[in-house]
Order: sequence, then C-alpha cells, then structure tokens
Amino acid sequence: MSGRTEDDSRTTPAPAGEGGVAAGDSRVQGKMTAGAAAGAGPAAGAQARPLAAATAARTAGPNAGGGGAAPALPSHASFPTRGPMTVGLLAVALLVGGFGYWSATTNISGAIVASGQIQVDQNRQVVQHPDGGVVARIAVDEGDEVAEGDLLLQLDPTLLLSELNIVEGQLYELTARRARLIAERDGAEEIVFEEEVLAAARNNEDVAELVEGQRNLFFARAESLNREVEQLRKRSEQIADQVRGIEAQQAALTTQLELIEKELRDQQTLLDRGLAQASRVLSLQREQARLSGTVGELVASKAQAEGRITETEIQILGLETRRREESITTLRDLQFRERELAEQRRSLRERLSRLDIRAPVSGVIYGLTVFTPRSVIRPAEPVMYLVPQDRPLVIAAQVEPIHIDRLFVDQEVALRFSALDQRRTPELFGEVTQISADAFEDEASRVRYYRAEIVLNEGEIARLPEGTVLIPGMPVEAFIRTEDRTPLAYLVKPFMDYFSKAFREG
Repeated sequence: MSGRTEDDSRTTPAPAGEGGVAAGDSRVQGKMTAGAAAGAGPAAGAQARPLAAATAARTAGPNAGGGGAAPALPSHASFPTRGPMTVGLLAVALLVGGFGYWSATTNISGAIVASGQIQVDQNRQVVQHPDGGVVARIAVDEGDEVAEGDLLLQLDPTLLLSELNIVEGQLYELTARRARLIAERDGAEEIVFEEEVLAAARNNEDVAELVEGQRNLFFARAESLNREVEQLRKRSEQIADQVRGIEAQQAALTTQLELIEKELRDQQTLLDRGLAQASRVLSLQREQARLSGTVGELVASKAQAEGRITETEIQILGLETRRREESITTLRDLQFRERELAEQRRSLRERLSRLDIRAPVSGVIYGLTVFTPRSVIRPAEPVMYLVPQDRPLVIAAQVEPIHIDRLFVDQEVALRFSALDQRRTPELFGEVTQISADAFEDEASRVRYYRAEIVLNEGEIARLPEGTVLIPGMPVEAFIRTEDRTPLAYLVKPFMDYFSKAFREG
C-alpha cells in the first residue's frame, strides 16, 4: 500500500501552466508502474494496470483542453509494418509503371533549332556600273524610296560623246565611200546614199562635206574614164579608116590583076601562034606577080589594123572592168572596217545609255557610297543597294551539318521573332522552300552550316499585332519540325549511341 501512495503522490496533476512537469511525472510513473509489474509478478501486474490507467486519466484530465502532451503508450505496444510497406511498394510500382507507359506511348514533336534572319527574296539588289565613270548628278539620298526605273545617278557623258563623234565620222565616211563604190561597180550615173547618211548630212556640216566630196569624186572619176575611153575610140576609128584605105587599095590591085590576067591570056595565045614576043608575055607575068605580092601586103596590113582595133576595144573594156574590180575589192575591204566601226558605235551608244543609272526594282536606298558630284566610280564597284519592297520576305536559317539528313523541302517550321514583343507576338508558321546544295562557311567564326530558305504560310503576317512590321535583317529563331519521338527514345538514344561506338576497335 505504501507503493501506491508513493505513486499517487508522484502522479498528482501539476497546476495550470506546469504541463511540462506533469508530462515528466507521467513518464516517470510509466516506468515505475512497469517496474512494479515486473517485480510483483502476474498479480501485481494485473493490479498495476488499473492503477496506471487511472493515473493516465488523471494526468490527461487537466491537459485535455489545453493541448498538453499525449498519454504515454505501453512499452509492449507494436505497430503493423506489412500493410504500409505493401501500400508503398504498390505506389512506387504504379508511379514507375505509369511513367514508363507514358514515356513509351507519348509522342513528342521533334525539331531542329536554327537561327536566321529575315531577308528579301533574291536578297538586296546591288546597284553598280560595269564601266565606271565620273558622277555628274546624284538624284537620291540614303533611305529614299524609289520605283523601278527611277533615276539614281547620272554619269558625265563628255568623254563618251567625243569618242562617239569620232567613230560616227569615220563610219559616215566609209558609208559614203561604199555608196560611191557601189555606183562605180554598177556603172550608175548617180550615187544613191543611205538615208541615215543623208539625215546626218542635214544636221552635221562635216558629214555633208563627206557626202559632197564622195559625189565630186564619183563624177571626176567617171569623167576621167570617159575621156580615156573616148581617146581609145578615136584611135580605133583612125585604124578603121586605115583599114578602109587598105581595102580600097586591095580592090584596085584586084582589078589590075584581073586585067593583067586577061592581057596575059591574049598575049600567050598570040605567042603560041607566033604573033607576039615572049618578052611581052614575061613582062606581064612579072607585073602579075608584083601585084599579087602587093595584094598580100595589103591583106597583112589590113589584118594588123583590125588587130589594133580589137586591142583598142579590149583596152576600153579593160578600163571599165578594172574600175569595177577596184570597186569590188575596195568594197570588200571596207565591209570589215565598216562592221568594226558599227560595232564600236553600238557599244558607245549602249555605254551612253547606261550613264543614267536607274533603279532595277522598287525599293529603299541602302548603303549609298557616293555623296558629291565629280566623284569617280570604279567599274563594277557597288554604288548603293536597294532593299526591294515588292518581293516576298524569306527567312534564311543556318542549319548545323549534323542535322542535314533530317532537313527537306516543304518541311513545317515554327518561327519566333526575338526582336518583337514575345508576349504579344505569336509564333508564325511556314515551310522550307530551298536547301543549299553544299555547306557554307562563316568567314568570321569558321563555322560551317547549310542555308535553308523558309517562306511564311499565306495569311501568317496578318496574325502579327497591329503596327508590327517584319524588316529585313531581323533575327529569327526557327524550329524546323522533324519526326515525332517518345520520351523513352530521347532517354535511350544517348546510351545507344555510346554503346554503338564503345565496342569498336580504335
């Protein structure tokens, strides 16, 4: 009984505000109760359990509403572990299985990320001059908007005009000579000049003098030829008169021969009868022979005279033929020279037409390099650039070479414009229209890349916020869509790539 009294005195509730002490007494009470139960045997243990319960009730009473310490548990109390462990294992299995199923069945869209910038289709238009020259007038300023065909620059034409005048003077002179030679070749009485030469002669005194000079030369040469021909014809007529004289002599001698032959026959008859002298017959025979010789000489003289007439006619024909041959030969030589001068004139006129540098396309002036008149432009040197306004915008993206096997034309692309407000600007969509045949190399960074041209889909620009304008040169981030893959494929691929290389001999 003394034990119970001691226990009761130790388990007396503590006053309010001393919950910590009460809790400590409760723990001490539990230990003492357990010790008493162990020492008193079963009976004492049975007796101690009601006492411990009553003591615990008294201890918890004052602290029930004040949130005091929980009642002490018996030392022999045990918790079940099999049930919670099973639940935990099931939860882990469900989590792992669900993640595995999701990673194996869910498809994630793949994409090639490439940086690029907005460009104008066919890029900016360079303005340059193939021949160069001295600037006479500048018609535009940096940033001006121009339409196709507007005047941009005008070069000084002085030097080209001087060269053109020289070449045209030579060409007109050759053309006039050609007209004269054609008239001489054809034996015409007048020269027929080309209308271009006549028009130039009406406006240019030098050309008029050339035309008049060729006309005078034509008539002078024709007159000279006519005089030579006239002289030869007179000579031919003189020889013809000689021929007629020879023919008259031949006729007289022929008559004499006929008379002598008649007389000779008569004398021969008389001689045969003995009535004439033989000397007379011989004399007539000698006279007949002499006259026959004279007739032969006259025939030869006539033939020579007729030969001289023929030679004279040949000379006359030769003069005309030689003149025609000279004309043909000179025309052939002039033809090549005339073509050369005509080509030079065409080239100079074309260069003069290019002195007015005009806008090849409509656009905005950019990168003007000349600012004052009398500046010198080198051949083929860029004078300025034009950013076209009437051509569609394209995005030029730089794709790493390792992704080229996954890049193809008509591939879908999502575009983000980092220079615009990301909160207000949506993603725009387009497609790949062109891929470079080979890789380029950046001269500054030495990085190699493939160039992909991307065109926005129809109506995409209308999705931009009001007042937003896409400008050439604006940076763009392109997400070029590739094949879909599961998360599991993304996780496994690095390991597969590693093992595909790990078991190979170096």
